[in-house]
Order: sequence, then C-alpha cells, then structure tokens
Amino acid sequence: MITSRKVKSIVEEITPEAQNIRRHLHKYPELSDLEEETASYIEAKLRMIGLDSLETNVGGHGIIGTIKGTRSENFRRLAIRADIDALPIQETCDLPYKSIHTGVMHACGHDGHTSVLLGTAAALAKLRAEFSGEVRLLFQPAEETVGGAVRMCAGGAMEGVDAVVALHGWPGMAPGRIGVRSGAMMASSDTFDIIIKGAGCHAAMPHKGIDPIVVGSMIVQALQNISSRECSPTDSVVVSVTCFNAGTAYNIIPGSAELKGTVRCLTAENRKDLPIKIERIATGICEAMRAELVFKYHLGIGMTINDQGTTDLVRVVGAEYLGAENVIELDEPSMGAEDFAAYMEYAPGTMFRLGVGVNTTNLHTPAYNFGDEAVAPGIEMFAGIALKFLNEGPE
Repeated sequence: MITSRKVKSIVEEITPEAQNIRRHLHKYPELSDLEEETASYIEAKLRMIGLDSLETNVGGHGIIGTIKGTRSENFRRLAIRADIDALPIQETCDLPYKSIHTGVMHACGHDGHTSVLLGTAAALAKLRAEFSGEVRLLFQPAEETVGGAVRMCAGGAMEGVDAVVALHGWPGMAPGRIGVRSGAMMASSDTFDIIIKGAGCHAAMPHKGIDPIVVGSMIVQALQNISSRECSPTDSVVVSVTCFNAGTAYNIIPGSAELKGTVRCLTAENRKDLPIKIERIATGICEAMRAELVFKYHLGIGMTINDQGTTDLVRVVGAEYLGAENVIELDEPSMGAEDFAAYMEYAPGTMFRLGVGVNTTNLHTPAYNFGDEAVAPGIEMFAGIALKFLNEGPE
C-alpha cells in the first residue's frame, strides 16, 4: 500500500514546477468564456504529463483529462475539479508575475486551483501502479459567471463518476491547513430585476406624477424584512438590492426606476419560496402607490451541500497528510455561491477550504494573491483523496 511519505516525496519533486505554473497563470489571466490561451497552456502541460485521454473545448474552453490506475481491484471513478477563469478587477499587487492584462486578475485564486490540479495530475501519473480505477481531471471555465459547470456536465464531465471533489483557497487560514464541513457549505445564488413604472413630472410638482424613486426606496426597505420577518430566525437568507437606477436630471421625477439584486439561501424550501415573497411585497407596494411592476427572477446555481461520506474521506486524508490539528471543522457555511454545486447533482461530493495565508487579503479584492505556499498541501490533499477513494472508497 502506498504511504503518505512516498506521495509527499513525489509532491516535493513537482512542487517547484507547479508553483511556476501558478505564477504564469497569474500573469496571464483571462475572463470567463475568454480562457482560450489559458486552456491551451493547460492542454500543453497535460500532454507533457501524459494522460490516458484528453478532451478539449468542453462547455466552452473546458478540458477533461483522465488518468487510469493499473491495479485491477474495484473500479471507481473520481472527478477532481479546478476553475480556470479570472475576474474583471485591476490588480494592485506589486509582484514580478503581476497580471499584464489591464482590468483582469486572478482575484479568486483560480490560478492556484488550476496549478494544484495540474500538479495532482503529474503526481498521479507517477503513481498509476498504486491505484485502480480512474481519476477524471476537470478544468472548468466560467465559474465566476456560474455557467461553466452546467456546460461541463452537459459535455459529459460527470458521466460514470462515483464522487467529485474540489477545493477553494481561503484567506485567514494558514497554508497547510484545510477547512471541512458536512452538509451546507455554500449558498445558492439567484438574481432578480424589478422595473417600477410610474409617471414622470416636474420635480417641483411631485403630486402630478407617480414617483418611482420613492416606490423603489420603499421596496428596498421592505425587502430587508424578508430575512427577519418572512423566514425562520434559524435560517440563513440574504436578499440584497445591489443596483438602483433612475433619473437623468435634478429637476425631473423620472417615469421609471430599475432595481437589481441577489438572493442567497441554504435550503431548497427557502429557494422555492423567496421569489414568491419578493414579488408579493414589491407588487403590494406598487399597487398602494399607483405604480406598475415588472418582476423577473433568474435561477442561478443551487446550494453546495457536502456529502457526509466524501467529507469524512477528506478529513481522514487531511489528518494523514497535514496532521489532525490542521483539519479545521467549520462552524458555519458561507453565503457565497459556487457552481461546483452543479457537479453534485450527478454524484456525491465535497468542497473543502485550503489555507493560503493568515494575513492574505480577501477574495475578489485587487491585492489578493493565492501564493506559493498552499500549492504543495493542495496537491497532497487531491492526490491523497484520489488514492484513498479509488483503493478503499469513502468511509
């Protein structure tokens, strides 16, 4: 049976190259659905490693690679996912590998996720004789616009898969530590548009019109009561109005106003009920104020609900490779969303947090950097999970 010591030795050998890969990806980021050069770079690295099969242009610029073990015991298939797209943010880090693309940077650490999975591919290619079954490597585009995962699945990414895992680099946690949680891990993410049709008039004669700005302000305030008065106090629900557009001049009350917002929750029941509640509240206010309402609700991505057995497997591997003291039980989920949830509609899975630094700035900020220290622990975790799952299965 392969030992963690041997795996760690192999990871140590390939880590410098994986870190160089991360720096390259960080320097040349590409936005969602524009990851053409990133995908070409990943493909070239995978062909150098030598895989059993390789598919490109899956769901856009996605890539699916497979590595098959040569042992003949029970056959299982594990999928491991990394996202490859960047964000429309201007980087402020003064790094030798700072983004060269104006207004685009890896502010969510997808450069780290991708380099960890490429390093995992290199490690598992050297360990084929140590496992049976198959590892499916998923390099996914367009995570930030929550469209890539669904398209990857439609392209066959999860066909025949028995379990799926992913990680997310996490600021505030030291490198060499992971955060795990069974059950709800991340929230669903849906959006809404509200158009309020009033009646424009001179600002000095508001009684001759129907002010959509006043109506919109009332709706914004009322929607904040949903989480405290429309849902159970024990449920986590977020309804945030993030855009309010109306008006063109100081002395004109406009004829319409537009609100946009996001809705986050952790249960299927709330996700079903919230659009009904939002529309009811907005409709009632508009009727009371003589305005008309146009309401549109857009389902995005569902909740990320970590499977107990797969999460337990991550706990065991984390204790073995990183030390039990470095496996942190998370007290609460995040209200952020992840389209990794789409993969778990096909097979049980789990997403865990990977520490990238205690003093690292927050995700989605101009100074965020995944860093080099987290690369080796990430590879050890993915490789260890694959070996344990394929040889033993979840606990």
